[in-house]
Amino acid sequence: MSNTNKDFNVKDLIDVAFKEQVWLPEFQRPFVWDKNQVRLLIDSLQRNYTISSILIWKGGDELARRAVGAKVKDIKIPEDKPEDVTYLLDGQQRTTALTLIFTGKEIYRGNNTRKKEKLNLYWDSEYDGEDPELRWVYDDEKLENPEDSQNPIMLKEFSEKELYLKYGHRFVKLKHAYYFDSKVVEKWFDTNDKDEQIKMWSFKYEYDRKLDVLKQEILFRKIYEIEQKGSLEQVLEVFERINTRNTKLSIFDIMVAKTYRKFDESFFDLRTYYTMINYEGYLSNNFFDNIENLELDKVKPIVDNKDMLQLTTIILKQQFLGTAVLKLNTDLLMANTKLLHDKFHVLVQFMANNFSIEPTELGRYNPLMKFLAGAISYFKTLNVQQNEFLKSWFWNTLLKNRYPGAQSERIAKDFLLLIDSKTNFTQKLEKIINENTRSFNYLANSSTDNFQLFDAYYSNKSQQIYRAIILLLKSNHAKDFYNGFKPSRSISGKNKLEEHHIFPKKSILGKKIIKQFENHKYEDIINNIANIALLTKETNNSKIGSKLPSEYINEFEVEYKKAGKIDEFIAIMKSQFINENMIQLLKNDDFEGFMTERTKMLYNQIEKLCNSLNH
Repeated sequence: MSNTNKDFNVKDLIDVAFKEQVWLPEFQRPFVWDKNQVRLLIDSLQRNYTISSILIWKGGDELARRAVGAKVKDIKIPEDKPEDVTYLLDGQQRTTALTLIFTGKEIYRGNNTRKKEKLNLYWDSEYDGEDPELRWVYDDEKLENPEDSQNPIMLKEFSEKELYLKYGHRFVKLKHAYYFDSKVVEKWFDTNDKDEQIKMWSFKYEYDRKLDVLKQEILFRKIYEIEQKGSLEQVLEVFERINTRNTKLSIFDIMVAKTYRKFDESFFDLRTYYTMINYEGYLSNNFFDNIENLELDKVKPIVDNKDMLQLTTIILKQQFLGTAVLKLNTDLLMANTKLLHDKFHVLVQFMANNFSIEPTELGRYNPLMKFLAGAISYFKTLNVQQNEFLKSWFWNTLLKNRYPGAQSERIAKDFLLLIDSKTNFTQKLEKIINENTRSFNYLANSSTDNFQLFDAYYSNKSQQIYRAIILLLKSNHAKDFYNGFKPSRSISGKNKLEEHHIFPKKSILGKKIIKQFENHKYEDIINNIANIALLTKETNNSKIGSKLPSEYINEFEVEYKKAGKIDEFIAIMKSQFINENMIQLLKNDDFEGFMTERTKMLYNQIEKLCNSLNH
């Protein structure tokens, strides 16, 4: 912000804020610090504590913005003029607080559009108590009155002359450290009287000396000014990675400011726009009609705004790299409101129908969702072969770890393969399969003599492979062993399906298994995915508990036989990849036999899904 080579200090920061030479992008929240936070900032500076750095970007007339301390509605709309603009990306609360304390600039707090904030902070230069923060006194704070302990005083009750007459140079106004006209002091004294002149010069000397302390210890403190250079496109990746103590910037924040526009008496706002896109139901292509006619305040976002921004770029422009987001503009968004809304909800439905991914879980499958968004936006409708290819692509990518590194580039490459008219879908799938970085072929010949398992464990539920196989169970419409409920996160309480052990850890056999496999390569075998099923808490706690499989499976089977629904029980177990042979293994408490057979069945299902065009 400074054109000289001198260090940038607190006074320089206040100068550029006061003179409106630095601007706050629209995404910056309003000034919200309370008086104590402001006091602590001043005390931290005076005590030479770090207050972190500020981050600026010198760009063009590209972002909606407002002056430091301005009303949130006093927004300057970008006009794409050939002018340089300095944006304050991080540090606005500190900058506004300093401007408020040291200058007379009008400052608005929060969303208030009428009441201006005015704070006068004084340094009690004679304070000798144990709490250094109490050296800083606001003029509306009550102070002990040595002349009348029953009636405390406030500094605002006195004029500056009265303060001098009563306290001398004890209380030093911080605004005076930034600017003070010492000629004002001369009016307090009879300059024709020599004794009065001596008093005046003594006061000026002492007061200036104390002002100099404030200047040296606060105003001339160095500020670490970090300037991010380059165009908005060039610094996009930096914006994404900024993570300071007070804020985390994102490309969505930048785009809110970039797309903010005024239309007559109304405004286009990207946050409102994405609330609209998440709306479930009919949507008009007219942004302002939707605001007027829809109950948008009741909309619960399906995916967050940052993900929506990426999906928008893919659906409208079929571009996948992060920098492509900045090519979006207000006109493009407004012209495609209904198209984006409809395609987005087709995507949500596609992921629910084919993979049992519920809307609340979409964020977990972000890279996969981006590719599928590209496919759905490219093809008007999906035929059977296209649909099968996308399903195989999904399972290969998720289960066989096709995206171990740079995801956006891989997604873009996959999309080009998808739309390549010279290659048929069988050939496309072969190319996809050849890029897999994980193989389960070692499981094909698994047996009790050649024990092989998935490297996926309940004890490490965040594992990508573990979560992928749980999704495999859900996509097979796994049903609760006892009551036949299907998994759904929309179901709450005891009837919600959760991950539970088939051979309970706390059963007699479970404890033996844990002991038996100590120091074995599968020492955590009790938590292996092959021993996990989706069950309700009610079934697990009330019907299974610490029972052996031979007990609870027999009990369930008897109940279904009595009801004449044994076929339904067998179908329920198959939904969890447990066939009739495995039911018998459970009834015999054959742990190793069951784990081997279920692992092979899960493996066969994976291979089938990953090669669906060949089945």
